[in-house]
Amino acid sequence: MTVEPQYAALRDALRTEGSGVRSFVVVRDARTVFEHYRSGDAAPDALENINSVTKSVVALAVGIALGERRFASLDTPIAEIIAEARDPALDERVRRITLRHLLTMTSGFDWNQRAIDDCVLGACDRFAGDEDRESFVLSRPLAHAPGAQFLYDTHAVQLLSLAVEAVTGQTVAEYVGAKLFAPLGIDRFEWIADEAGHTFAGRGLELRPRDMAKLGTLMLDRGNWRGTQLIDAAFIDDALSVHSEGGPPMHDARYGYLWWIAPRYVFAAGFGEQFIFVAREQRIVAAATSDNDAAHKGVRALFEEHVLGAH
Repeated sequence: MTVEPQYAALRDALRTEGSGVRSFVVVRDARTVFEHYRSGDAAPDALENINSVTKSVVALAVGIALGERRFASLDTPIAEIIAEARDPALDERVRRITLRHLLTMTSGFDWNQRAIDDCVLGACDRFAGDEDRESFVLSRPLAHAPGAQFLYDTHAVQLLSLAVEAVTGQTVAEYVGAKLFAPLGIDRFEWIADEAGHTFAGRGLELRPRDMAKLGTLMLDRGNWRGTQLIDAAFIDDALSVHSEGGPPMHDARYGYLWWIAPRYVFAAGFGEQFIFVAREQRIVAAATSDNDAAHKGVRALFEEHVLGAH
């Protein structure tokens, strides 16, 4: 596509030798105004591993289920939804953890985000034997009372997958595929499952960059997609409101419902600098994917300088 003049600097930055950015898509007022795919290993129709952007999609699954009255409210304790959470051997505070606590990363479990292992990344041998993932997640010690403190916890998000499955009778991948992706025209995606077949909620979704941008546009338009309300507008507003001051792995953004909130935009973020950006005032959405490693790519700076700064 022809690059509009205001995006020439962005194009040049992305073409820099050694850039770790694989794709970058910008949509303004529902029109794609910029696309970049790194020559040789990225393409518009290629699925990209979006890592923890997956969490933000799971939040939308909860919003859809809430709108369908499958959940009574976000303040419903997980013990009323997930059978494993009713185990009397658990800390009684665990039974008081609610959907809202899980959405805001304030469940209280003690976990170090830097303690990444194979079981955080996907199905693993440890949970294929006598110990199951659900019991492990629920039996971890609590560092804080539920609701008291933000602590980014990839393990805890899996409880939302169990909750959605419990009330819908479908895995999150099946439910999102039917209720969200199909109406958006997202006809290709991959999503890993855990050892018991439950959709992985902390990461593991693969999408095309253009489809990531569709999710951003849905957030921009408060859950409405081309005249159809897929998610209640009130839920989207609540999801993109500040519920905590946040913390690592993002040190300069606050937190909503599995979405990060910066001063001028909100965003979904995954390891390696996978992003969906939504700037509501400028009506701009951007999606970016990058090499799946810890190298610094400066994607947020590119968005702030060359996209927001161009308008």
